[in-house]
Amino acid sequence: MKNSILKYGLLVFISGVFVGCDTDEANDQTTEPLNQEEVELTAKVDNATEVISDTFLQIYEVEESLVKSPIHPFLPECALVTVEITNTSKEVTVDFGTEGCEVRGGNVLKGIVKMSYVSNIDESTLVINYELVDFFINEVEFEGAKTITRQSTNENGNPQYAMNLDLSITFEDGSQASRKGTKEREWIEGSFNGNWGDNVFLITGEWETNFVNGNVHSTTIVEPIRREASCKFIVSGIVNLVRTNYSGMLNYGDGVCDNKAVFTNVDGDEQEIQL
Repeated sequence: MKNSILKYGLLVFISGVFVGCDTDEANDQTTEPLNQEEVELTAKVDNATEVISDTFLQIYEVEESLVKSPIHPFLPECALVTVEITNTSKEVTVDFGTEGCEVRGGNVLKGIVKMSYVSNIDESTLVINYELVDFFINEVEFEGAKTITRQSTNENGNPQYAMNLDLSITFEDGSQASRKGTKEREWIEGSFNGNWGDNVFLITGEWETNFVNGNVHSTTIVEPIRREASCKFIVSGIVNLVRTNYSGMLNYGDGVCDNKAVFTNVDGDEQEIQL
């Protein structure tokens, strides 16, 4: 999946990572074309954040399904699921091991995902607490503990998930970044039919990405991102990217399942990128 989201702030970061202290040099650097290899890197990282979202939602929906299954059909066999239930709450732990388990889309997950919530499927709104422990997607480590607020029916009659973003990321080369903000996933197609492959989500949100060099980058989804479980990539949506000396729009197209997007900078210059 051409995943939502961490790519956008990182796209701006990587474009400016070679900027020096001289202001004129910085202005020159921000007008350089985006490097294809750098954009592909940001796509991988963003896809990883959407894999996290998918993992939590799949685990919860299977656990609270009215038609219970003895296994989690969307998790690989190597993932160990442990459930602890009290009179009022449920804790679900999924251990992907230290060697890792391959999930749909070919990503390898390592480490532990923890979820806890009050077990009452009749509630219209439910708060799910989550934590990542020694958790890796491929070779990128993600740390965080926050909440997801699940709304069984929004104003459109669809399930919706409000997610607090509070993640620390360590890349394979040891470089680090952090992200805080919010995003919402509206489940507009395929809900509760037992087939994850036909699900469609619309994603909105905004956040800031902070890097160890002190740079802060802001990202806002200005036209909802459409994520289809049947496609590896985001099929439509527009994201606004802002940094002190650099901004532009990333357009994901008109619904075609492909690996292409168009970045337009503030001067109106367009560049097709592949993800």
